[in-house]
Order: sequence, then C-alpha cells, then structure tokens
Amino acid sequence: MPGRIRAQLRTDYDRGTHPVPYDPEKLFACGATDNGEYLFWISDPANAPDRWRITVNEARGPGWFTYDGNLTAFLVSVLDGQLQVPLFPPSILDAPARFTPSHPTLWKPQPPTDVQPVDTAAIRSWARANGYDVPSRGRIPLEIREAWERASHGN
Repeated sequence: MPGRIRAQLRTDYDRGTHPVPYDPEKLFACGATDNGEYLFWISDPANAPDRWRITVNEARGPGWFTYDGNLTAFLVSVLDGQLQVPLFPPSILDAPARFTPSHPTLWKPQPPTDVQPVDTAAIRSWARANGYDVPSRGRIPLEIREAWERASHGN
C-alpha cells in the first residue's frame, strides 16, 4: 500500500495537480483514519528515524498538515485532545479509539490425530521387492512412496 500511495503522490507532485509539500520519495504511509486521511512519516533524514516528523493528507482534498514531532507524540496529542488537526473531522474523538493490527495473529495448526506413522523400512523392503531402486537411508522418493500407497491401499 505505501508504494501505491507514493506513486499517486509522485504523479500529483510532478504534474502539480495537488500541492504535495514534500518529495513523495521521503513520505512513508504509516496510518490512515476511518475518514480516509493518510498519515505519513517524513523520512528525512533517512538514517535518523527518531527525528522523522508526521504529515497528514486530507481525505477528500489537497490539504496537508505537518506535526513537528514523532508518531507517538502525535497520536498522544490527538487522542488526548491537545492537538486539533484541521483536516480531521471535529467528531474524531466522539467514538472510542480502535486499532486494527496490520498483520493477523499467526495460527499454528494442530497436527492431525488420525495419521498413523509410516514404517519406512517396510516401504524400502516393498520397493526393492518390486524392482524400485531405493536408497538405504534418507528421504524415500515421492514416486516410490506414491506407488507403495497405491499398492497397499488399492488406489
């Protein structure tokens, strides 16, 4: 998403269609409101992220607002009512703040309980008896395993 947003800002910046106040290559999208405003880190200087400032792009217009502080200070100031961002709707604090994680919680599947362990020695013995060249150690080749399963399960 940040790359797509940056590309649109680059087009606006190059054409002069909207007054993008910063080089789009230095803007990194870091959030959005449910109203559609985008929050950006101004990633300058590139090697000092603790000094990056915040800028907000108006949802349905060309307006920009810049905050001379870091993202944490910006959020605290907005959410406790100390900072009024003119681009945000006046009702921004009427509903409680809600945050949506950018990545879903990782889910670790449980191993199947109905799978029986396979006796690889039996597969190797069957393979040799049926003319397959099977190594004495290591992974059993897939085609041998599939042939054994067809033979032993009648598939």
